[in-house]
Amino acid sequence: MSKSVIAYTLEHCVRCMKCLHACPTGAISMADNRIHIDKQDCINCGRCVRACHSKGMVSHGSTLEDIKNYDYTVCIVPTGLFSRCQSAQDAEELFYAIKQLGFDEVVDHTDIDAQLAKEASLISESAKDFNFIESFCPVVNELISKKYSILGENVLQLQYPSEICAKQIRRRVKSDHLGIFNLCECEANLALAKYPYGNDMYEVDHALSLTDLFPRIRENLHKGREPVALCVEGLQTCAVQSRIQKADVLVADGFEKISEILDESEFGILNQYHLLSLYSCYNGCIGGHLLWGSTYLVNEFIDKLKDVPKKTPSELPFDELFSDAYLKNEDTRTFAEKMNAFQKVNAILEELPGYDCGACGKQTCRSMAEEIVNGNRSLKSCRILNKGAEE
Repeated sequence: MSKSVIAYTLEHCVRCMKCLHACPTGAISMADNRIHIDKQDCINCGRCVRACHSKGMVSHGSTLEDIKNYDYTVCIVPTGLFSRCQSAQDAEELFYAIKQLGFDEVVDHTDIDAQLAKEASLISESAKDFNFIESFCPVVNELISKKYSILGENVLQLQYPSEICAKQIRRRVKSDHLGIFNLCECEANLALAKYPYGNDMYEVDHALSLTDLFPRIRENLHKGREPVALCVEGLQTCAVQSRIQKADVLVADGFEKISEILDESEFGILNQYHLLSLYSCYNGCIGGHLLWGSTYLVNEFIDKLKDVPKKTPSELPFDELFSDAYLKNEDTRTFAEKMNAFQKVNAILEELPGYDCGACGKQTCRSMAEEIVNGNRSLKSCRILNKGAEE
């Protein structure tokens, strides 16, 4: 599983606990007058970062200084970034600007995106009273792994496009000191790299935040052009409104919406849909939180790129698209053990006030009850129950 890329900055924290209430997995708590992040429960959704207005919660990837550690460097551009281009000239100038950051080569993976979407559609056609889940969003996959483990068998375990692209680069570029850098449009994708978080399972070496690089990219715009060819079918995969609508395919965006869909899918309510295509960002990957500008102003980006040279979807062998490394059921308890723990938590919950006030430093009374059952807290930790004692 990917490691958490979210960090806490004590000096900027005002103890408003907005991050605690924003976290969908209860990974954030407050104790000893500071925020604590449970790295096992964090899914890198970035909701805490956006909830914190004092910049107490941050996410950062590698820096351009890491380029110096390699003889040859390749930069992978995310498909969603092309939504900020108005024409072929804009796309070529963007590639040039990125290359001027110090890379030897800049590549896209729109052709891989297209093949992955096609494979997912073909597989889902075999479904009956069952829905496959297609998502190349790490947030969705982590959420399923941690909160909806019963849906694990529904997930089409296809590789992330950046990983497939990185493997192709390693086969093509003959260098003992090759460095592959992935530009990231959201916090979750920062975790899909070896550095700086130590995820040795990935082919990409470094993850870079686009918002961190935007000032330097802007400085290099309109100074030159780098040839680029894009796959239209691949471009369509990163924007919800561009996805081809089918009666048996449900395409959804936004964290609240996908959470509701996963809830209903867990109970078999949505089995009329054979494929669920899920994005945690609104409007899809073009709404990545590390991109700049309004996501609502780039909805027609594919039409604006009509004059870009076209390339066809890739035709890689299926075994190069498949991976079982990214989705693991982390809860290995037996059903009897889970039921025993559930009953203990409910018993403690009956003794707690049920206000979900967060005064104890936990998000809800249920998460506090779970901490008490695990031996990490006690009923004395509830400030409501012990109000009189404190006074």
